[in-house]
Amino acid sequence: MAILDKELLFTGTAAAPDQAITATAISTNVYDTGPLATGNAGIDWGVGIPLEFSVLCTVAMTDAGSDSTVTVTVETDDNAALTSATVIETFPVFAALAAIGARRRLTVNIGLAWERFIGLRFTVANGNLSTGSFRGWAAPLGHNSALKKFAIGSNFF
Repeated sequence: MAILDKELLFTGTAAAPDQAITATAISTNVYDTGPLATGNAGIDWGVGIPLEFSVLCTVAMTDAGSDSTVTVTVETDDNAALTSATVIETFPVFAALAAIGARRRLTVNIGLAWERFIGLRFTVANGNLSTGSFRGWAAPLGHNSALKKFAIGSNFF
């Protein structure tokens, strides 16, 4: 069994982890890597275990023409709004009518080229997306394959 760190949940909140996407937007949460000290632009991630980023479609994407797509990118920037972000990786595209549970994974090595903030950008194209929700997170490589799914609000005590 694996446990997801709420700090590495890019969408929604721990209690409601999904983010509705009907127009281009950055993830609800943007991860702040530092700084560790004055003058330090961020954490030196150094050598370690690569991160696996995952995005899960939790509410099916629909639009009038069934031609919308959502492209999700992993981005890094020196500001939390990701206004001048560098795209690190791009997920395979989610097409309109993506089934609930459609999932995309990327394995990304965190390195020195990363800036202080890391987030996801959802870019909607080719139509008017009327519904669609996503959950996005990062975890150490291999962690996601061991992920056991529990219903939201499950109580283990």
